[in-house]
Amino acid sequence: MITRVEEGEAVVQGDEVVRALLTAMATLEDLVEVGHDSQSALSTLEDIAYELGRMDSSKRQQFIEVLERVAAEEPGRAVWIRGIPDALGLDR
Repeated sequence: MITRVEEGEAVVQGDEVVRALLTAMATLEDLVEVGHDSQSALSTLEDIAYELGRMDSSKRQQFIEVLERVAAEEPGRAVWIRGIPDALGLDR
């Protein structure tokens, strides 16, 4: 859902976007572990980390808050979800 536009740039918000990102990251991590096209999967994870690393501190904090909400709703994956910022090298 696009909720507003800032300086010509659409801002997408919502837990759904983060859930979609987590699904993609989990799949990529699985591909790295099983070795099927692992270099491509690892490269994509690095690209995700780079793009998320470009967020300013307030956007990064919002992202982490959404991760916390999603983790609270998914206890089976909570530890992994809460570890995403560190795994991607995002400062808190």
